Amino acid sequence: MKFTLVLATFAAVVYGQTIDDVPACAVPCIEAAIVAAGCAETDFVCACKNFDAIEAGSINCVVGACGAAVAIGQVLPAVQAICAAQ
Repeated sequence: MKFTLVLATFAAVVYGQTIDDVPACAVPCIEAAIVAAGCAETDFVCACKNFDAIEAGSINCVVGACGAAVAIGQVLPAVQAICAAQ
């Protein structure tokens, strides 16, 4: 369930959407994981190519900051939309 949450969150950030479409509680977690994976904070092409590392680095933070319901119901769909376009 957590794996799916992070995957979905990443997918949404790239397809015509921006990080602004992701719930604010998740943004710092995702941005930190993107940078830790070696990508620029706003380079979603790079981020989606490094999804596994970013997922691993952000999932606990996202669930802790947003709660499971928001992570699954809002963060996941937002991220899915982003990486789908990459």
